[in-house]
Amino acid sequence: MQVLDLCQERPLAEQQMPTHAGEVVRLHPVLSMPFVAGMPELNACGLSETWLQKACGSQHWQSLSRSLGQPPERWVDTQGRRVYAAFGWLRMRDAELDQVEEGQALQIDSRLRWLGRSQAWSQHQLFSGGQTLAGLDMLSVFVSRHVCGNNHTVRRADMPVAVLAGADPEATALLARLRQWRQAAEGRVPAGPSSQFKPCPRSDFNGAGLLYFPSFCAFADRALWGWGRLAPTDRVVRRESLFLSTVTQRETVQVNLLEDRCAGRLRDVRLQMVCADDARPLAEMHLLVAAR
Repeated sequence: MQVLDLCQERPLAEQQMPTHAGEVVRLHPVLSMPFVAGMPELNACGLSETWLQKACGSQHWQSLSRSLGQPPERWVDTQGRRVYAAFGWLRMRDAELDQVEEGQALQIDSRLRWLGRSQAWSQHQLFSGGQTLAGLDMLSVFVSRHVCGNNHTVRRADMPVAVLAGADPEATALLARLRQWRQAAEGRVPAGPSSQFKPCPRSDFNGAGLLYFPSFCAFADRALWGWGRLAPTDRVVRRESLFLSTVTQRETVQVNLLEDRCAGRLRDVRLQMVCADDARPLAEMHLLVAAR
């Protein structure tokens, strides 16, 4: 079962989009979040990447709420089921999170666009004093549970409102690339070590009861740290994640090493995450790590 299917959106021209008053909503193009780096935002290596993911995820949800004209707790699909915006793809690029220090003033600028009735793509820029420190792209899909409390029944949802948009070649190319990645991920055999983690409801799941997407990043870093493949002085320059499914609170996540190639001071690392209970694919992750 692949819950977070980001690759099957019909072309906008083929969708039955709402046309009468009250159904088409508009986007707020930019949402800015100024903040000062303190202990909650930092870790021993600089700005916390998982904190950044959570902050940008919140910006994404706020932008969706503005577009829909409703707070998240009131989102429902065409069948009246509670809806959540689950992230299916994430890409951090050109990151210099190790440059952030306590007391430093920073800002996140976020833009969001819809890719049809059930998907949205947000782009975030982290900067300080005119210097860009990271870019983050996030693609969400609306999902709902068909059986209350059962994460195995999470399915893609159609929203009763949507944003009309023209053809977007960039988005079309992205979805095509993610479709190829998804297909290539099927049946991939790990070539290196593996580690298992039992997600904790108090720290790894979100308020919707779904495995929180920054937890995948945390599991990956813990595995790489345990294997001696990610030093505190290393810089994660780029991280791209494709999320395929979720787990229940009783299941275990297994992180497998697919590839680790070195080219000078750069390392290209690919990871696979599966449910250890039934080998169900959960995610794949691609990191570019710079040694210092």
